[in-house]
Amino acid sequence: MKSITKILISLLLLLAVLFINSCDLEEANINPNDPTEVPANVLLPFNEESVARLMGGTGQVMAGIFMQYYEGVDNHPRQVQLYVVNEALYVDWDWNDYYDGPMINLKKMIEVAHRNNAFHYAGIGKVLMAMCLGNVTSLWGDVPYSEALNGSLIRSPKFDAQQSIYETIQALLDEGISDLNQTYTGQKPSMDDIIFNGDVNKWKQVAYALKARYYIHLTKKSGSLGYNPSEKALEAIVNAISSSDNDLEFQYGYSASEYNPFYSFTRLGYIIPNSNFTSLLSALNDPRKDLYYKKKFGVADLGNSYFTSTNSPVHMITYHELKFIEAEARLRINENDPLAQAALQEAVIASLTKVSNNTLDPSVVNTYISNNTILTGDFNSKLSKIIRQKYIALFTSIESWTDYRRTGFPVLTPNVGGDHNQNPGGAIPRRLAYPQTERLYNKSFPSANPNLQDRFWWDQE
Repeated sequence: MKSITKILISLLLLLAVLFINSCDLEEANINPNDPTEVPANVLLPFNEESVARLMGGTGQVMAGIFMQYYEGVDNHPRQVQLYVVNEALYVDWDWNDYYDGPMINLKKMIEVAHRNNAFHYAGIGKVLMAMCLGNVTSLWGDVPYSEALNGSLIRSPKFDAQQSIYETIQALLDEGISDLNQTYTGQKPSMDDIIFNGDVNKWKQVAYALKARYYIHLTKKSGSLGYNPSEKALEAIVNAISSSDNDLEFQYGYSASEYNPFYSFTRLGYIIPNSNFTSLLSALNDPRKDLYYKKKFGVADLGNSYFTSTNSPVHMITYHELKFIEAEARLRINENDPLAQAALQEAVIASLTKVSNNTLDPSVVNTYISNNTILTGDFNSKLSKIIRQKYIALFTSIESWTDYRRTGFPVLTPNVGGDHNQNPGGAIPRRLAYPQTERLYNKSFPSANPNLQDRFWWDQE
């Protein structure tokens, strides 16, 4: 993969060229310091890294503390450990990083691509936009979109209902697939696509995988949608990621400018392994424990492990996540479907293989599969086993928090000290607070500021 530093340098150089070419001092109405259009091939690598950085950043840390992957012991993570979500700190940063970062730049890339008939760039942009929007609504529920990303034209964009947001996500993915299916002679992504090197088939597989993810989010709303989200998820999976080789992930580097974003939290000691999660791995004799953590003075430590090294990849959506979705969807449609167990086993094998780089002894893998992936008992027992294994495999992902809110699994005991005005009752939070900047400056802000126990549309029966 290309060096992120080189990519950013290239971007700056191209912007400088555009600046020079745009300067016409005889044109009084043209600002020579504001290039009118940045090409899609320049925006693409920048957007890919920006999206990955958000997927592995503060939102992930907060969700991971809620889900007891790790414990916040210092700085703002210590507050999050007590279910105090400061709307002026991480929440503000994360919200603004989405809207003022990749989302506005993806919108520009999509517009530029369409103006130039560069359909594949537009398709990739829509896939990434859908994923950003999916994360934003998973964190905050109702959010601006239809009137957002318009700069000064609309300074107080309305908050779209979450149901509408999910419809928009699916529409973006469908449009992205259509754009990626276009045959044309214009500019196409190649090495500037630092994830798939312009392989549109892999991007189409990602789009279908995301369709499955966002359909399975809606399982609580099955009775009111006019369709079965589990069936829709299975339909999408047919054309989705077919192996771990096609995972959507971003590989970080070794230099300070290329560090994995999660590394800073572990390096500074703001978070440490949660004993509940490490105990779960120990109880199951899970071989991933030694891959997720490195021992330091005989104690589990987050430093320099598979997920927390400087060059660790950020997983945005993977084959193993998709197989877990398949297992759940099949179970919901027919709890006696043997293919549900087959999908679960394939998911776990894919996770074990990926994080170990296929170095685990086959006998270890087979024993773990035999002991932990046999679906027996009633529906809830089977669902609990699927979600528990998904929880382990999606270590650090906010998708685990979404699964918890919509299924109730895995069963977790809330952290001590979390009962206060912002989180009445002290249960594990079900949403983030809205950011302070939005509350203060957006005239379309909802009249009621929700607490952390208020439920989203898809979180209500």
